[in-house]
Amino acid sequence: MKEKDLQITIKTFYGLEEVLAKELEEHGFSGAKLLNRAVSIKGNWDDIYFLNIHLRCAISILVEIANFKVKTERDLYTNAYQIDWPTFFKVDKTFAVKGAVFSDVFRHSQYPFLLVKDAIVDRFRDKVQERPDVNVKKPQVMIDVYVNNNVVTLSLNTSGLPLFQRGYREATGAAPLNEVVAAGILKLSGWDGKTDLVDPFCGSATILIEAALMAAGLPPNLERHHYAFKNFENFNEEKFNSIIDGIDRRVKGLPCKIVGSDISD
Repeated sequence: MKEKDLQITIKTFYGLEEVLAKELEEHGFSGAKLLNRAVSIKGNWDDIYFLNIHLRCAISILVEIANFKVKTERDLYTNAYQIDWPTFFKVDKTFAVKGAVFSDVFRHSQYPFLLVKDAIVDRFRDKVQERPDVNVKKPQVMIDVYVNNNVVTLSLNTSGLPLFQRGYREATGAAPLNEVVAAGILKLSGWDGKTDLVDPFCGSATILIEAALMAAGLPPNLERHHYAFKNFENFNEEKFNSIIDGIDRRVKGLPCKIVGSDISD
């Protein structure tokens, strides 16, 4: 797989696919292909670092590492085992396998995840005589499995925890609005980031915060520190830091008023 030929799938919420494609275009990424609750583009690892930090309407960013057809359940294990997993992450990293299955090949929708997990563990055992631990709740590495009929796509989830976990919140109220949804609503509304914005029922102010970030020209994940790609063998810390350091954090003021209120203090 050439560096420039990475197949990148960016997940979002239903109805925000076109918004996400337009956002990608604004960042200089053309030719985005619309999928169901996602868009796909070609790129490299520098792009992946950039997109994780800058995209407002993305939930997670996946890099495809294998795509193949299966006739039986065993075919999934066989193909997954052939992948050289120790080249992607070290044995001391915890991992989990998640995804979505739409197929009659498998008797149970969770079974493909177990097969891929077993293939990863067995590959590590055979190559380095050790196995990585599984951590379903807080894995350092997340493997995404997507099965559509008899076609399987295996990807690395470069984000880890969903990107709507921006890192700027210390607490929320009851049933807070999702940050990606808030950003999507603002973009769907046509708000230009310069016109005054009022949210009279702002709750925990998610729309207002996302609007302020837009108006100030600040990336949504500037305060986020956890990304799964930091646990990959090919992580380039120098390149990642150069992208972070290249962001202008100086905000002298907003070009508009952003006002909110709510009945609950």
